[in-house]
Amino acid sequence: MTLKNEQDDLSKETGEIEKVKVAQVLLVVGMGIVAIATAGVTTGVLIAQKSGKETRKDLKKKAVNTVETIKDTIQKNAETVKDARAHAEEKVNDVIGKRLDEFCEAERINKSDVIHLVLADLLEKYEK
Repeated sequence: MTLKNEQDDLSKETGEIEKVKVAQVLLVVGMGIVAIATAGVTTGVLIAQKSGKETRKDLKKKAVNTVETIKDTIQKNAETVKDARAHAEEKVNDVIGKRLDEFCEAERINKSDVIHLVLADLLEKYEK
């Protein structure tokens, strides 16, 4: 694999990571929109010219609907983030796997030996 191909692969992986970040931002923005809408509805119900019993009934109905909307929004966005993360992780693992295979083939060494050395090095660094 050439350096250009590696750069292209890394650029694609960076794009996948950016998609995950965008999905996370959308989740937060969606939750903010729901919160603002809830505040507006609550204010409208409280200001309306209705009896206390009717107002409480309306508030309860709006609260139940808002909770359901929030649950749905969070669930949809969480699934999107989860899927994007899994896809990005898979892509990164593919690139790392390919590079490891190429390295082992070029150096004519066993992949398990390389993995063993890397793990030993990591353990040594984190045990200090």
